[in-house]
Amino acid sequence: MTLRAPLLLLLIVSCIALAAPAAAQETTNETTASTNVSAPDGAPSDVELVVDENVVVTDYHYVDGQLVIDFWSDEYKVVSVAPKVDSGSDAGTMQFRAAVVDADTTTTVRVPSSGGVTLWTEQSIEQQRFHYLRKPNTFLISGPWSGADVRNASLGSALGVVIAVLYEAVSAKVGSAQRGERLA
Repeated sequence: MTLRAPLLLLLIVSCIALAAPAAAQETTNETTASTNVSAPDGAPSDVELVVDENVVVTDYHYVDGQLVIDFWSDEYKVVSVAPKVDSGSDAGTMQFRAAVVDADTTTTVRVPSSGGVTLWTEQSIEQQRFHYLRKPNTFLISGPWSGADVRNASLGSALGVVIAVLYEAVSAKVGSAQRGERLA
């Protein structure tokens, strides 16, 4: 018996042993806050976020280091917008900008931000609600990923390794592989 067979067996067992705990650790830590706020009458159909009973976000995108947000309101309102806080600090000061949103029109606000913004109105503060917008991902495949996604990816990777190893073992045993042939 060569060294190759025990090594192959050890590799297969370790792949299975490492994939099993990942499959068992599926947890759901999702918390959803129920919002009883709906979009105002007459609001555009492409609402991204309802800030309060009068203000909605219709669109947002990231351009040249700025988050560009389009607000719509059915009445004159003031919306406060603060950029994402530096996560490297334990304490600090946050600056915000107040934007005036006119009635029945779309108002565009540009906020310099590296990752996202927090926004609120007087009415949303009374309801004890702040809202946030993150910088949109430009990745081909974007998150957020759950525990099930991580589990499935690890199982798929382990299965791919096992299939590749089994293919090499079978092709070496059958003799279809011509690599490493001795010339004697």
